[in-house]
Amino acid sequence: MEWAWTALAHHLPSDPAVWDPSGVAAAVARHQNDLVLVPEQPAPDTAWRAAAFLHTLAVCPALESPMNEFYAAAATRSYLRVAGARQLPSPEDLGDLVEAAKLGRADIGAVAEELRALIQEPLTVPSQTRTEDAP
Repeated sequence: MEWAWTALAHHLPSDPAVWDPSGVAAAVARHQNDLVLVPEQPAPDTAWRAAAFLHTLAVCPALESPMNEFYAAAATRSYLRVAGARQLPSPEDLGDLVEAAKLGRADIGAVAEELRALIQEPLTVPSQTRTEDAP
């Protein structure tokens, strides 16, 4: 659970007010559970674990709003980086997922499905036109 508090200190160094530390404990415990897995996904299912963390922080806020939403998105992105995701979701995509979970528009399965699609996309390299190639 230490990594969740380290992520909090890293992303929110201003020391935001923690309303309910059990929200962070619940998010960590829920993300560690391997009982709910998508059959075709190898264990551990990184997208499901990240979704469990994000969803729990969104619906069980530990911090003042909007700091809680920012923390949920930033800590989930950090988790995905450490877990070896091929591509990280943008902060905007994660913010949208946090908002959807918070408002009850996305359950953990929907969040995991969206994260799975975002982290499996191949990296895109923008094409650059060199001036000597121009007509």
